[in-house]
Amino acid sequence: MERTQKTQEVAELKQAFSKATTAVVVEFKGLTVEKDTAFRKSVRDGKGQYRVSKNTLLRLAVKETAFESLGAAFKGASAVATTNEDVIALAKALNTFLKDNPAAKFKAGVMDGKQISMSDIAQLADLPSREVLIAKLLFLMQYPVSGLAIVLEGIRKQKAGE
Repeated sequence: MERTQKTQEVAELKQAFSKATTAVVVEFKGLTVEKDTAFRKSVRDGKGQYRVSKNTLLRLAVKETAFESLGAAFKGASAVATTNEDVIALAKALNTFLKDNPAAKFKAGVMDGKQISMSDIAQLADLPSREVLIAKLLFLMQYPVSGLAIVLEGIRKQKAGE
């Protein structure tokens, strides 16, 4: 890789890290191309990014960002998954990928400036999707109103019957 290519790669990575709210470093050693491609697609489906780059370039890219603590994890075969939208989708994709591929390993992660562990990822993955949570919230907001309407209708019927 030429120096200009490296500089461009670092700039692209730095831009991805500056936009992201969550980043996870994964070791992908021993995976087939098909499995890695499937994981890349699942990350993209969740509106995230998945990049494989040289560790030195990744270390340079995370400097002076919220993900600077990830620098120590860039050893060996490293890939980075980032997102600035749906953290749950990334967690679900990562959790499924790591369960299905024991050769892949979680190295480190940062979410909203804080270190996260694999157990945190698993907890996030167990949460329902955003749409399901919104539906539950709307139901809970609507329930008291419908209960009040039923009570008022019962009072009206009671008075009408007297």
